[in-house]
Amino acid sequence: MKRLALIGFVLLLSQWVWAQKVTFSTTGGFYDASFDLALLCDGPYQIRYTVNGNAPTRSSALYESPLTLNEDLYSRSDIYTIQTACEELFYAPASVQHCITLRAAAFDEAGNRVGDVVTQSYFIRSLGCDTHGLPVMAISADSLDLFGYEAGILVPGAYFDSTHSYVSGNFYQSGREWERPINVEFYEPTDNSGINQQAGIRTHGGTCRCQTQKGLKIYARDEYGKKRFKHRFFESIPNESFKHLVLKPFSYRWFNYGIQDDICNRMAAQLDVESVASRPMVLFLNGEYWGIYYLKEKPDAHYLEDHFGNEDTDYNVVSNWYGYQVDGDTTGFVEMMRWVKNCDLTQEDQYARIGEMIDISSFIDYYCFELFIGNNDWPANNMRCYQLHDGRWRWIFFDGDDALTKMDFDVLENATSTINMGWPTDSKSTLLFRKLLENDEFRVRFISRFYALMATQFSYGVTKALYDDAAALVRGEVPHQCERFGLPLSLGQWEYDIKAVNKFLKTRVENMSNRLEEVFSDEDNNLNIKVLYPNPVSDEAHLILWSDGFAVNDIELFDLMGRKLYSRKLVLMEGENYLDLSCPFASGIYILKFGDKTQKFVIQ
Repeated sequence: MKRLALIGFVLLLSQWVWAQKVTFSTTGGFYDASFDLALLCDGPYQIRYTVNGNAPTRSSALYESPLTLNEDLYSRSDIYTIQTACEELFYAPASVQHCITLRAAAFDEAGNRVGDVVTQSYFIRSLGCDTHGLPVMAISADSLDLFGYEAGILVPGAYFDSTHSYVSGNFYQSGREWERPINVEFYEPTDNSGINQQAGIRTHGGTCRCQTQKGLKIYARDEYGKKRFKHRFFESIPNESFKHLVLKPFSYRWFNYGIQDDICNRMAAQLDVESVASRPMVLFLNGEYWGIYYLKEKPDAHYLEDHFGNEDTDYNVVSNWYGYQVDGDTTGFVEMMRWVKNCDLTQEDQYARIGEMIDISSFIDYYCFELFIGNNDWPANNMRCYQLHDGRWRWIFFDGDDALTKMDFDVLENATSTINMGWPTDSKSTLLFRKLLENDEFRVRFISRFYALMATQFSYGVTKALYDDAAALVRGEVPHQCERFGLPLSLGQWEYDIKAVNKFLKTRVENMSNRLEEVFSDEDNNLNIKVLYPNPVSDEAHLILWSDGFAVNDIELFDLMGRKLYSRKLVLMEGENYLDLSCPFASGIYILKFGDKTQKFVIQ
């Protein structure tokens, strides 16, 4: 019994010893001026610290007196000079900005660490560390985990193949074995609220992995100490708990505008699709400036749990038209696509069946949106959908990097192509849309919804405000981004380049409207107002419109002075089509124009 008691005492003592935690007199975050910082620890222990992101060891600097937070505490590792991309894409500036990142731990006299590593990062505005109103994230990790030849996740390393330089390298490896432990801090610029915790990090994305500024994703797990990131990162959603987060780089070698994806995410949030919240921030890596990133939700099963609850539910999430599994069981999606290949959706019963398999409203909004933004990296790429509890599939928008710029890109041709190019389109990725367009009811719903969106959420009055806000948020920080990565080339060049996004949004409704009418309307179609009743009318007129075939056309109302009072785009099926027309106008005689036909009517 005495032996057991002694063992228990030793275990408790060892836990107490290991619990020796260094505390900082002031926590990390934004500060206007330098100050002295004290490191504290109970007991007869030494405190050792680092400034380069590595965890302290017995040979690290010994803390002896308060530290003045100034340039002397900047990291001297110059990790920005390490080649983190293939040679032709790598960019190293002459110097970089710094924050002050301190990692400290307690050690006994024998040099054994007896407590957790504690990390705090400081952003001193008087030292030039100013993010111009953007929040900041500081990631600290051991250098070999990031830059080591064998296992470093940010370098070409052992897995680089010069004959496939854009798709090889350590940074292209994936899976849990390529996740590395980090400390992550996030601070709001107004009150320093945020997070400071251990987490995991991996590289993220496709072609951005081979760039100097890479896509990243961070993971909260029990093994790191906390299974969630708990902070309200995004004002646009109420969520305050996240399992995974994505860090999307501001610029790529071939996309230098930076703001398109953020604008697209905001637009998609107003539609009947799932979309990911995003927010610009500044990243520091081991104390060195790493540019503008967009903090985003990660569209996986945990995202669905965050938004819809049911943590015990197995959500099925698919990432392409071949049924590639993100989460859950995707065999149902594969079987659906196999059925779609041979179905006849002109038949009422088979169209009803596809309505039981997919949420048609979500599908229509998703396609209207992808087509409107002119996404050149879709549909063979960047498709994601998930299965509702009723078995239907709904769509998630999450990537608009290659959007809002190419005005001459024929999106309808791209979305209905049967040529197997592989990218950006192929017959498999266009199959479901092509099949649905064979059904008259779907075509009317799809085109009518498209025009309705272009009159509201997609109108330039709405999208210009999103564009202005997205640009304003990052404008002050863009010069630092240019200096760090050479992308964009300069603030002036960026200001010039993003005008293309504004021009796209300004002209898109007219261009897309004309293209829809061109594709879906028969030029030789006969259109007519078959019946208008009652006439005279008071509050509402009822019309029966005749079309020889499927048509897209305007119905317009003029007064006798020729002034247009009303205009609406109509999508008509062959034969009779019914329309109720509100008449909130003064009493008098009016002219109703439809196609090349006109008819007078009287409002009492």
